[in-house]
Amino acid sequence: MDVIIAGAGRVGFRLAKTLSLKHNVTVIDKNANALEKLQETIDILTICGDIENPETFKVLSDNSFDIFIAVTDNDEINILSTLITDDIINVKRKIIRLRNRYFAKSSIANKLGIDDAVFPFASTAHSVKSLLEFPKANNVKDFIFTKFKLISVQITNSKSDVEYLELLNSKKAVVVGYEREKSFFIPRKRDTIKQNDLIYIFGETDTIKELCSSLDTQNPKELKKIAIFGAGILGIEIAKALLNNKVEIKIIEKDPKLCKKASEQLQDKAMVINSKYIEDSIYEEEKIKNADMIIATSNEDEENIIKCLEAKEYGVKKTVAINNNIELYYLMHKLGIVAVRGPKSNAYYSILEKIGSSSIIAEKHYCGGRGTIFMRKIFPNSPLIGKSVKPLKLDDTLSFYIREEVIFDFYDKITLKEGDVIVVFIKSYLEEKVKDWIYNL
Repeated sequence: MDVIIAGAGRVGFRLAKTLSLKHNVTVIDKNANALEKLQETIDILTICGDIENPETFKVLSDNSFDIFIAVTDNDEINILSTLITDDIINVKRKIIRLRNRYFAKSSIANKLGIDDAVFPFASTAHSVKSLLEFPKANNVKDFIFTKFKLISVQITNSKSDVEYLELLNSKKAVVVGYEREKSFFIPRKRDTIKQNDLIYIFGETDTIKELCSSLDTQNPKELKKIAIFGAGILGIEIAKALLNNKVEIKIIEKDPKLCKKASEQLQDKAMVINSKYIEDSIYEEEKIKNADMIIATSNEDEENIIKCLEAKEYGVKKTVAINNNIELYYLMHKLGIVAVRGPKSNAYYSILEKIGSSSIIAEKHYCGGRGTIFMRKIFPNSPLIGKSVKPLKLDDTLSFYIREEVIFDFYDKITLKEGDVIVVFIKSYLEEKVKDWIYNL
């Protein structure tokens, strides 16, 4: 494919690096230093210019492109750049990154001819909100073709009498990956459970909750008192997502202007605390030590880690750090801190998943991008109905099919029925092989 990326910031850089492995990529930005850094790292075409200026795009007007992706930090610039491409370039598909949640609820994106929009701040807030339903979990993922979910939970029950991962499997839930000492594995038969493993379970909600309760004995059983450090855009977005869940919310912020803005936006439904005094005293004086969960929302991962460690010292059981730098993801896990993708990581993975998905196939990434999920649903009138299909037999893959809300191992030939969902969990290095297989069933 031929791809244009507008914006050479952290998200644009990562997308360019990933997509350039298989596609022709052009990156446009007015920051010459950022473009030079890109060219030193990967083989791409760069154009130095203002993406708000139509003149910047005229050099590309004679060519056709498969995808245009706008990923600057500014909503207005991203929207304007897509309008300009409509006039000057022949582009089949447009994907845009937006911060303002208003656009998610309106039809503006459709009216502007934008095919896909990603809302990374809202996605990060949704990830935190999902922890209320699964208080023992580290992460929760939803899917469009099934009500089943994928969660990760850390093994903290040293008295568990289950020795092998496969013994946790049932018709309603299966273990589809585990992380141990920085390494990610797709489970094989007779793989054992070890203390502090982070395991990934796919399945029905109630069954997963029961498994989580038996595997994790440290995190609270419910989350009713929440403390959020930071009243920036993300902190407010998370607070808004949690408001209707009958929880008590406290927001701690140093900047008085942000405190005032937070109070206005949340309409006094959350307590906003301006921490002008010594940080440590907050835990005692404002009863933050009684929180069931604290969330550190800074753009700096190191600051988030410190906030979580402070909270642990005061007895807070569940601590969540927004993870912006993948290099610190493993450290967070090692310290017993829940790592939730920050907005920039969410934008990166959401866009990759949009590109890799279609109306019948969904693609998702898990375990810091080291695992990939492909899911194909058999819709009415599908040519696959009644067709016999052989399973995919590769190392580092697990294949299942869901039929009438029951999970079956896909290890032998099956005859597909309407409503079936084929699900494959893999290590990400196999993406191209598995994608080719599932698209060509």
